[in-house]
Amino acid sequence: MVTELKEAQPSEELEYGISWRVILAILTAAVLFIPVSLYLNLISGALSPAIAVTIIAILFAELTRFFGTPLRKQELFVIYSSVAVMSSTLPPYYWLVYRTFYVTTPITQYFLIDGTPINQLVPTWLAPPTFSPVYQLRTLLHPDWVSALIVTGLSFALLAMAEIGLAIMFTYIFVKEEKLRYPLAHVEASLINVLIERKEQQMSIYILGILTGVIYAFMTYAGFLFGVPLLPIPWFDFVWLTEKYIPGALVGIATDPFTLGLGMVLPIKVAVSTLIGSTAIWIVANTIFTSSPNFFPLWFSEYYKGMTIGSIYQRSFQRIWISPQFGFIIGIAIALILAYHKTFSRSLRLFASAVIRPREADLPLRFSLILFLFSSLGSVVLFLVLVPGFPAWVALLTSVGLSFFIAMIAARSFGEVGYFPAIPWPWQVIVYFTPYKGYAGWVYSPYINLGYTGYLTQLGKVSYLTSTRPTHYFIGVAAAFALVGIVGLIAMDFFWRLSPIPSNVYPITMIYWPIYATNDSLFATRQIAVIPEHLGIGALSALGIVSLEVLFQRIGLAFPTFPIVLGFFILPPYALTILIGSLLANLVISRSFGRERWESMKNFFIAGFFSGLGITVGVGISFTLLSKASWIWPW
Repeated sequence: MVTELKEAQPSEELEYGISWRVILAILTAAVLFIPVSLYLNLISGALSPAIAVTIIAILFAELTRFFGTPLRKQELFVIYSSVAVMSSTLPPYYWLVYRTFYVTTPITQYFLIDGTPINQLVPTWLAPPTFSPVYQLRTLLHPDWVSALIVTGLSFALLAMAEIGLAIMFTYIFVKEEKLRYPLAHVEASLINVLIERKEQQMSIYILGILTGVIYAFMTYAGFLFGVPLLPIPWFDFVWLTEKYIPGALVGIATDPFTLGLGMVLPIKVAVSTLIGSTAIWIVANTIFTSSPNFFPLWFSEYYKGMTIGSIYQRSFQRIWISPQFGFIIGIAIALILAYHKTFSRSLRLFASAVIRPREADLPLRFSLILFLFSSLGSVVLFLVLVPGFPAWVALLTSVGLSFFIAMIAARSFGEVGYFPAIPWPWQVIVYFTPYKGYAGWVYSPYINLGYTGYLTQLGKVSYLTSTRPTHYFIGVAAAFALVGIVGLIAMDFFWRLSPIPSNVYPITMIYWPIYATNDSLFATRQIAVIPEHLGIGALSALGIVSLEVLFQRIGLAFPTFPIVLGFFILPPYALTILIGSLLANLVISRSFGRERWESMKNFFIAGFFSGLGITVGVGISFTLLSKASWIWPW
């Protein structure tokens, strides 16, 4: 019987993962999948990590096996992790093209700062002046872009270095010292294991997962790409049915298969807790606040019957939830520090000791601390040079202090439940409480961690599960970030030359770029209120709920409350799909296979499920690109 993959122990030898074949694979993936990932984002708002890592992993595993020199699992993991980083990172030049839309759209002309239209306050290091020919040529490769490209490239490089530094730190703390489980790490390691070892029992369950993923993906993504969707994307919207009874509630079921796959990894109790938190905020509280003008008069006046999930979420977030949600993050941080203060303090002491007296062979801890501080402080200096007059201490505390705590929360969250919610607009909330007046300081910031470190730490766990030297994994991550910076520029320039952005060719930009422009303008003109009392209520609520888990454990009740707070950030359609996936895996499928056999094989099935999704969507995107291509012959 196959048992769950075990993390490499200190006595086990960690093997190298970098070779010429790995370098070739990473370069090939960059050329193939960074443009595909960017194109997918421009048409649907999504990125393609599952697509890229699946296809590249299978392609190179099979090619090297065909030529008689199969990859070792350590090599395959470095390929896998590097491609995952490349395809989940949006090239920073995306926002340069967005800024050209911002300065030219009529939307921004009606927002004023001291009587000046806000689009006239955009500095040249964010976008060229409106008389520049780049707006007609639609290209990033022009001398007028030099200052913006330098600032963007340097900021991205500092971000990449800070992320790698923090990821090394928390790989040591949460993977090496606290040995958190990281549930999705076992799925990723299972994919690598099954492609390398090819054990019959593993392959059969893996192929079954592929077939399941292919069928589901065809009904969602592939059908959408071919123009005949069988399921709506991203969700079934049931607001039109429920608005008579629970106005303002976000009721629906997400069709995203990756969310379903995440649910299959999680225990039912965790999935139920997540749904409880999501329902409490986005259904119960939203209904209460929509039913009376006494709570939030501005939201009450803007709400109307016929709004969709997306429109309710956008407006209610701006008018109600932006302050509490930032408070939730603060409360989670405090709760985690209080609940795990002994393990945190022990791990931090070990980390500090290892930095002072380097002895950790697997991870360069002193280097990671220097890398984080250098890049974070460097980003603060760059920011203060570009945005003079902004309070330096605010930028410093945000980039060094807040980033460290957000990264810590994200790494712990990935380690316990496998995901971490996106944090919208943390910098704008911080700027709101400063006296800053202007535009650039609202949309450009020093380095601030948004939780991506959690995923990098999860991959750090996979490096130990596959007996790979973590240093080789982080070298691959650094190469991935560098290639995003190089290939991403060429790809973004190509897509902009191909067609204006936004346009019908890139439909998601027609929906979201006007929203982004409106939000940026509302923040910069301080028309979105951030209320300190609401921020404090959010922090206390999260602190109290997460602390209940410790109390439950002391009385022998094993009910997780940490996922309840994470559910505050997840819309009910996604939380419900997570629960459906968990119920399918833990009740339906486990009974079909037998609980013991399913527990030993589920990671291979879920790895196959994600592979099936990736293959189907990848093929669908290829056909879509071919169908949109122009043919040079007249017949």
